[in-house]
Amino acid sequence: MISLTLIQITELLTVLQLLLGLVIVTLAAYGYRRNTSQPMLFLGIGIAMMTLVSTATTLVSSILFSASFVAPLSMAAEVTGMSLILYAVVLARRK
Repeated sequence: MISLTLIQITELLTVLQLLLGLVIVTLAAYGYRRNTSQPMLFLGIGIAMMTLVSTATTLVSSILFSASFVAPLSMAAEVTGMSLILYAVVLARRK
């Protein structure tokens, strides 16, 4: 029986999050190129901010800065991503 520690599970979920984010962003980029759809562009950038940039920010800031900077930087990337996704949805409704 394989016993996974909490750190291993967290690392596994982080890798899964990065892979899923990369697949979704790639599909959004393909949709943008095919249809030249601005909402799809903002949706892809927003998802990239929430998954790829947020995780990269967490990793880099946890190495370079103290622990008190990790959460705010990661949350700033996530809030930016959510704002872009909201803008994409609102923009799509107008067209």
